[in-house]
Formats: sequence, C-alpha cells, structure tokens
Amino acid sequence: MVQNYYSILVPVDGSEYSKRALDEAIRLSKKLDAKIDLLMAVTTSAAQPPGIAISGVVKGKGATRAIDEYVKKAFDEANHILQDNVKYCKDKGIDARYKVVTENPSKAIIDHVKRNENDLIVMGSQGLRGLRKIKVLGSVSRHVLENSSCPVMVVH
Repeated sequence: MVQNYYSILVPVDGSEYSKRALDEAIRLSKKLDAKIDLLMAVTTSAAQPPGIAISGVVKGKGATRAIDEYVKKAFDEANHILQDNVKYCKDKGIDARYKVVTENPSKAIIDHVKRNENDLIVMGSQGLRGLRKIKVLGSVSRHVLENSSCPVMVVH
C-alpha cells in the first residue's frame, strides 16, 4: 500500500542539505498535490555572537539588549530566507507557507507536526551546525527521526 501525503513539513536552516530537501519536497508535492510548510527555528544560542556573555565588553542591561538585538536580527534573517523559499516554491508552481519560531529546532519540528497535522517531514541530513564528515546524521535530524509521529525523509 502506498501512503499518500497531503502536508509536507520542510525544516529550513539555510544549509545546502535543507535546499536539497526543499527540492525533494517540491517534487513530491507536485506528484501528490500536497501542501508545503516551511519552518525555521531561531534559538538565542545560535543568534548571539561567540563570547558575548563572557566577553566583559557588555554587562548587565547592555548584554541583554545586545542579545535581544542579535535575536531580532536572526529572526529577521530567518523571515527573509523563508520568504525567498516561498518565492522559490511559487516559481516551481507550488504554494507554500512558512513560520519562524524561537525554540530548539528539534522540538520546534516535532511540535509543528503535532499542531499542523503534517504527515511527512522532508529534511536535510545535516544543518549549518558542526558539519563533520564523520557524522552520517546531524543531531536535529537524528532527534526528529527518533521522535516524530509521522514519516521522515532525510535528504543527503
């Protein structure tokens, strides 16, 4: 029996792997007439520059303000990336919607599937963090594979 998918979630992080995953999701969407949701998670640790908290350059309220500015900048950049991906989908004849969240990427993906009833996740095997040739899967894709309530296609 062949499973039909109606709603595909594509987590995006700007890496080459997530671009390949989006291309695969577009291909599937065309064949299955499925909608595409794009999701990007922005976390404080990913948004703040290295050493800002311990640099001694910025202390107290200044540190909080600096971190807030970096998070806002990362959030704005994520929106821009996702808007470009929505346009890319549209150029391929696929309607897509997107969402940016501020939480752990693995949790964001699992939660999004539950809230939006996605029935397939198509994601890259590795993201922008710690690309090591020794690793077969990144930590986010591994966690999603182990905890997802729906099938996961990992694109390398």
